[in-house]
Amino acid sequence: MRSYSEFMAWHSRRKAGVQLYRDQMHEYQLTAYDFIRRNSFCALFIDLGMGKTVTSGTLAVDLLATGEAKRVLIIAPLRVANKTWPDELDIWDHFAYWDYSVVTGEKAKRESAARSRARIHITNRENIEWLVNFWGRDWPYDTVIIDESSAFKDHKTVRFKKLRSVRPRIKRMVQLTATPAAESYIHLFAQIYLLDEGKRLGKSITAYKRKYFDENIYTREIKLKEGAKEQIEAAISDLVLVMRAEDYLDLEKPRMLRNFVTLPDALYEQYKTLERNSIITVNGVDIVADNAAALAGKLLQFSSGVLYEAREKIVGEEVKLERVVHPMHELKMEQLTQIAEEAQGEPLLVVYHFNTSRDRLLKQFPQAKAMDKAGNLIAAWNKGQLPMLLVHPQSAGHGLNLQRGGRRIVFFDLPWSLELYQQVIGRLARQGQTKTVFVHHIIVKNSIDEDVYRALQVKASVQDALFEALKVIQAKRDTKFADLDARAFARQVEAWGYHEEEEAA
Repeated sequence: MRSYSEFMAWHSRRKAGVQLYRDQMHEYQLTAYDFIRRNSFCALFIDLGMGKTVTSGTLAVDLLATGEAKRVLIIAPLRVANKTWPDELDIWDHFAYWDYSVVTGEKAKRESAARSRARIHITNRENIEWLVNFWGRDWPYDTVIIDESSAFKDHKTVRFKKLRSVRPRIKRMVQLTATPAAESYIHLFAQIYLLDEGKRLGKSITAYKRKYFDENIYTREIKLKEGAKEQIEAAISDLVLVMRAEDYLDLEKPRMLRNFVTLPDALYEQYKTLERNSIITVNGVDIVADNAAALAGKLLQFSSGVLYEAREKIVGEEVKLERVVHPMHELKMEQLTQIAEEAQGEPLLVVYHFNTSRDRLLKQFPQAKAMDKAGNLIAAWNKGQLPMLLVHPQSAGHGLNLQRGGRRIVFFDLPWSLELYQQVIGRLARQGQTKTVFVHHIIVKNSIDEDVYRALQVKASVQDALFEALKVIQAKRDTKFADLDARAFARQVEAWGYHEEEEAA
């Protein structure tokens, strides 16, 4: 039990991280909130990026505040449980009054977190069997939010059976997903059963199949009966609110999303050392940034996950510089994996700056393809045949029509050029696009990534956003900014960035 002074210190820390306020929620989010507030057992089939986390989180804290809920359990994919939910709970003002506990990790950590007095517990779906067994008859969660409920689409899984066993003790349940039946309407049965215990689609999967599906006895292929799709939708319509981005958002205005990652303390201290001193020791080697532009490049490399070292090498009678790459972290790669999982098969246009980022992405995602100079992949992308296309801002910044292949852009590395940034987004957000474009930015917290992102969003007068970011770096170091003409400096940065790093064009 915290003392009053401990509670106030905790609350001050939470409030210090607040960036958003309840009155900033969008009207469509309030519409979704009203629906889940009125319906004790319901589902939001809502597009990724439309704020399902803040919408359902607002319901959770309101129920806790009024005493309608005693303890809330949030079930999510592992990365979402560890990062997305805590991050959202930390940045919204109306969440700052409520403590939460992340029930993931190794057994001892899970047990300690589960026993926490926090009113909001967050766990990953793989832990449901363990959590139900851990509490037994003392199951404490009267309100359950399932983020990505499609993970409970299979009635044969242990996680479904375990959650079904405690369903009578749950007073409220909200399911969240953009793809409840991505592959088949068969997958609706288990999800809806957790909401109504079989009242709408039947008590068993056998009865559900018999009523709505025909099965080929030879091939075992299952197809919906004529009119069954409409019957199923009508049966569950009172439980479900469907929200598609194109129905609520301006198609001509891309939706900007920030996907934050946080460096561990030891790694962050290395980053700050580089930022302060323009030098860092990695694997026994000193990596030095000779000027402001070089420092900015090194900080962007660090945020991306690597650092380059230029090492002299004698080739014949010449001395050449050899690039040695030092891996630093894979946090952005993990975040991109999460975005891909949440997108549920939607194609992703991934933007990189560093060649090492491209190489790492191709290794991590075997299904990915890097845009070729001849543009031979454009047709395959526009036909929906590429799940992930990697592009460099200079090669995809102008003239390419990619709007028919997808609607999601992910900036793995943030570009310096405002012009190229806007042009890349314009490859999808252009005439012929039939859906709202979502632009994800993978940003390392408290790093140069945030500075560049801000400069890009305010549309800095100097077309190179890094120029504005460098001012911030210099201010942090309490040094006087170089007395250079803005555009001359931008040209210097661009020349360094694309020459020394030998980036693809």
